[in-house]
Amino acid sequence: MTKRAKIAEIFDSIQGEGPYIGYRQLFIRFCGCNLLCDYCDTEFDKGEEYTPLELLEKVKTFNLKHIHSISLTGGEPLLQYEFLKEFLPLLKETETKIYLETNGTLPNPLKHIIDYTDIISMDFKLNSSGKIGDMYAKHNEFLEISKNSRKEVFAKLVFDETIQDFEINESTKLAQKYDIELILQPKMNGNKISVSHDKIVEVFNKFTDKYPKTRLIGQVHKFWDVR
Repeated sequence: MTKRAKIAEIFDSIQGEGPYIGYRQLFIRFCGCNLLCDYCDTEFDKGEEYTPLELLEKVKTFNLKHIHSISLTGGEPLLQYEFLKEFLPLLKETETKIYLETNGTLPNPLKHIIDYTDIISMDFKLNSSGKIGDMYAKHNEFLEISKNSRKEVFAKLVFDETIQDFEINESTKLAQKYDIELILQPKMNGNKISVSHDKIVEVFNKFTDKYPKTRLIGQVHKFWDVR
């Protein structure tokens, strides 16, 4: 039976997070997530169902020559990995890079589709900012699969005033273990940063003292007021 996926929206815009800020991407936003982070501002329920071929035809209505990559975002795309197993081989026919945005907590689904990805942008989820519990074991398993597959991988980390030193320690240990770039993102309230300047500097210094491959890059699409 052909799989179907619920897609919230498909749009051409600018990447606003991480090392690819400013690149033009085609975003495919999948509905649904296995987490419920405090700072999430995404609606998961509204969407339209597609078969793999239908979604491919929709993607082809955009001018892919002008974009850097196709971002699979959400929600959490890996919740629909059975659909992605059918869709991504078709999407590869467009010869466009596949950029997976994921919360990094679903290692087993990742195994099924990682060969079709080019760039993996994962989140380090902190309980202090997201109120979702300890995710380090899942992140470790996820990163092991990612790095063993020789994919380009980096991690983003949203923090607020309540970040704990043990969270900094655990996050930098994982980043160092897998030699990935770590991107710090101060928590936002709408298009405003909700973390004080002094706290941002303090947190950045603590991270870089432990792991120099750490960068501080805000969510600039929110400043620009674009999706």
